Amino acid sequence: MQLRLLVVDENPERSDVVLAGLKEAGYDVVATISKDDDLRQSIKAHQPDLIIIDLESPYRDYLEDLITINRENPRPIAMFVAQEDNTLISEAIETGVSIYVADGLSPKMVKSILQIAIVQFTKFRKLQEELDKSKVALADRKVVERAKGLLMAHKGLTEEEAYHFLRKLAMDQNKRLAEIAESILSLAQLFKG
Repeated sequence: MQLRLLVVDENPERSDVVLAGLKEAGYDVVATISKDDDLRQSIKAHQPDLIIIDLESPYRDYLEDLITINRENPRPIAMFVAQEDNTLISEAIETGVSIYVADGLSPKMVKSILQIAIVQFTKFRKLQEELDKSKVALADRKVVERAKGLLMAHKGLTEEEAYHFLRKLAMDQNKRLAEIAESILSLAQLFKG
């Protein structure tokens, strides 16, 4: 499958060289836009697999826009800049840029750099998904623990009995354990005040 690329380039002359290199490497460049064009709209319109940003120097507002774009439409982003700036490198990576290459875009190296960007993006997304699942599991566990504590205090149950009580309710109602625990805590709050 041929990767679909969206290229953001602020230099039209350099853009022609970049496009030729990308096409020679076997990529399908679905659109080329300037840094002033609406990147979000271009992503929606063209649905690229990867975004290449080739700038002299990324400015902070552009990096902040990438945060929102990455949240809405996560995909690998390869950023090529003309000059190195350690602060901007950190900020770019924080916004979701998969790979940041100082010294501009070299047509010879583009294929391997884009492959690295895809691998980095995939690894990051997997880690992010695992982190999100862990956060949900931890939050669920806290809710279940609070509900068990409430049942132990008000119904005189042991911890094991409280857990089995919650589990039976969840199974009977075909709901997650955390949902039942939330319902019990909500009811307790309602009758508390």
